[in-house]
Amino acid sequence: MSRRIVIGTRGSKLALAQAHKVREELEGEGYETEIRIIRTSGDIKKDRPLHEFKGIGAFVREIDLALKRGEVDIAVHSLKDVPTQRVEGTVIAAVLERESPCDAFVTRDGRSFEELEGGSVVGTSSLRRRAMVLKLRKDLKIENLRGNVDTRLRKLSEGIYDGIFLAEAGLIRLGIHEEMKYQRLNPYTFVPSANQGIIAVATREGEEELASFMNHDETYREAMLERFVISYLGVGCAVPAGVYAESAGNKIRLVCEVLGEGGEVKARVDERVSRDWSEEEVEEILRGLSGLV
Repeated sequence: MSRRIVIGTRGSKLALAQAHKVREELEGEGYETEIRIIRTSGDIKKDRPLHEFKGIGAFVREIDLALKRGEVDIAVHSLKDVPTQRVEGTVIAAVLERESPCDAFVTRDGRSFEELEGGSVVGTSSLRRRAMVLKLRKDLKIENLRGNVDTRLRKLSEGIYDGIFLAEAGLIRLGIHEEMKYQRLNPYTFVPSANQGIIAVATREGEEELASFMNHDETYREAMLERFVISYLGVGCAVPAGVYAESAGNKIRLVCEVLGEGGEVKARVDERVSRDWSEEEVEEILRGLSGLV
């Protein structure tokens, strides 16, 4: 009889879509599976901007604690939500192949970010996206926007906002990207959050074999590079920063941009590093930035 694997996840449509992708991988290996929904502090405290959680893993910690206690066998996360400091006894055992890393800009009438009239209202709860907007369009008005994808799209359709920002990967995983008109924002100009578009699978230490077979090596190299950058610079969701790594042959293009809350560029890197990069190689590139962040 095959082992039954309990998968811990948040209960949003997007989180469940991600959990089902992992479930398919596990069942393809002959495991029986069960999905268990766990509410996180980020789900409960929906009135607070995400940066106020200050790196505690608002959408992650409760699931990882359940993993540590043995209540679930595997935890499925959006890797961009996972702090660099893990819950003791748990480990990221695999990442799935990355979907789009890009931000998507959605309007009711199909206008692009550049075409919006001055004074238009755009919605986001992300300090990074807010600062990126101010870098490019100081004439726009930014209002806080939280909630799942359906909630955000409903608020847009009700006219509360003229445009909103979403992760394109979420639209793809929900299967609604083809029916929607939206603008894919250039990741080298509107630099995405580190690890955006990547699904992470966590296990308890010593049980990595439950998930390691589904690890996508190229995505893993890019993801760990992005995570090393935010760890080295000490930036998280409380600092407006974008980090994006993209493989190209035997090199990885690394773009890192740290902004002030008003959109001013405090630090930017656009360099190539080795495919099998070392911490020393990346530190050499970042060393001049540490005092600016």
